[in-house]
Parts: sequence; C-alpha cells; structure tokens
Amino acid sequence: MTASLGLVALAIAAATATFLLLIREMHFRALDTRVSNAVLGIPDQTARSKDIVGWFSSLGARYRRFYAEENIEELRTILQSAGFNHHRTLSIWIGVKIFCMFAVPIAAFLFAQLSGANLLVFTLVGVVIGIMGPRLIMLTLKRRFDAAIRLGMPDAIDLLVVCSEAGMGLESALQRVAAEIHQTNPPMAAVLTDLLDDLRILPNRFDAFEKLGARSEGLRRFGTMISQSLQYGTPLSQALRAIAADLRRERITKLEERAHKLGAKLTLPMVLFLLPAMFVILGGGPMLNLIHALR
Repeated sequence: MTASLGLVALAIAAATATFLLLIREMHFRALDTRVSNAVLGIPDQTARSKDIVGWFSSLGARYRRFYAEENIEELRTILQSAGFNHHRTLSIWIGVKIFCMFAVPIAAFLFAQLSGANLLVFTLVGVVIGIMGPRLIMLTLKRRFDAAIRLGMPDAIDLLVVCSEAGMGLESALQRVAAEIHQTNPPMAAVLTDLLDDLRILPNRFDAFEKLGARSEGLRRFGTMISQSLQYGTPLSQALRAIAADLRRERITKLEERAHKLGAKLTLPMVLFLLPAMFVILGGGPMLNLIHALR
C-alpha cells in the first residue's frame, strides 16, 4: 500500500512538472512570436500557434544545453545517417525525445489507473518505451534509408556515367541525375542534392565528399573513389563505372548468401506446419480403419 501511494505521488509530481513545462514553453514560444512579429512589422495576433513541429523545435532548442557535446555530435550523426538534415531536425528530435520521456510514462500510468492493471509494471514499461521508443524509430528509419541508398546507388552512378561521357561537368551531372531519379528514389535524389549544395558552398571538394561518406557505407565508397579520381586526375567515367560494378557485384553476393540461408530458415516452418499435415494425411486413413475394425 505504501509503495502504491509513493508511486501515485511520483506520477502526480511528474504530471505536474510536465504540465508546468508545457505552459512555460508555450509562454516562451508566444513571446518569441511577438518579438519576431514586432521586428518584421507584422501585426500582433493573440491566437496561439498550433504548429506542433515548431513547438517541438522550440522545446529542443531550449533544453539542448542539457546534452553534452559528444551526445549532440552522436545525434547529428544518427540524423544524418537516417537521411535528415541535422541543421533543421536536431532541435525537433531533441524536443520529441524530451516529450516522449515524460508523456509516455504518464499516459501508461493513467491507463493502468483507469483499467485497474498493475501500476508499477505499466509505469516502468512506459518509462522504457518513452526512452527507447524514439531511438528504435530512428534506427528503423536509418535502415530504410540505407536500403534505399543501396538500391538506387548503381542506377544513379550509371546515369552519372552517361552524363560524364556526354561532356557534362560534375555539378551539372549531379543536378540532372537528382532531377531524373527524384520520382523513383527520393532519398538518393536528396543525397545528390545535398552533395551538390556542399560542392557549391564548401571551399574544398574533398570536405564535401567526406561529409557525404559519413552518411552511409555505400556513400563512403562513392565519395572516396570520386575524391581520389579528382585528386589524381583519372577519368571520372571510368571510376564511376568501377563503383557501379562493385556495388552490383556486392548486391548479387548478398542475394546469393540469403538464398543459401533459405534452406536452413525453412526447416522450422516445415517441421511446424508441413509435417503435422503430412502425418494426418498419411496416417489418418489407416487409423480410422483400425478404429472401425476394433469396434
């Protein structure tokens, strides 16, 4: 009984802290909006903003100081490897993590309170989901991004080879290929667009290709080979054709590996689903005849 009362008091305190946090963030966001409107000369509007993404961004930007610099760098790497622009989404992601860390346990506690379930178990499950849920979602998005990159990289390189042999420069070829594959593979088009922007903005091209290689393994090989081709003066089309051949060979090798593992993976489904049905079909008739004869 004492543990239940302590847990209830802890949940009430957490709910109060979350409510105060929401009120404080809404107040700061309204104040920032009024200041921005005053600077831009926009008339003041008393209606509160309903932009949820902007609210998460404001929450993350305000509580970003509680993260260490190495944790911020790790979050940047994860967001970049998942296909997001970390300059835009870092504060939003921090806000989502903070909101889930408080909101999910409170929701689990209220659900357990209303349904009459075990409060301690549901609250602990809510804490685990609130902390680990955003990370698992980001890992899932990272896997999807890597799969899209592995699928679209050989085709994009082939288009770059065609553009290079047609006499186009690297920047114009990247722009044309990004426009061509935007409908079929948007992540690959976004990667090429970001690379094109880095090549135009950064003072050194090698920095742009190094930044590209930090996003995925296939992109790392692509960036390294292109930077070496530009450094040593080798033909760009020849380097791109070699990369495309290596990536396709690697894809075929992985498919063959999965095909060889298929027999071992089918053993358990065959034992569970096919063998009982075969036993029923083969032994059902004689068993019925034996039962009929014994009667």
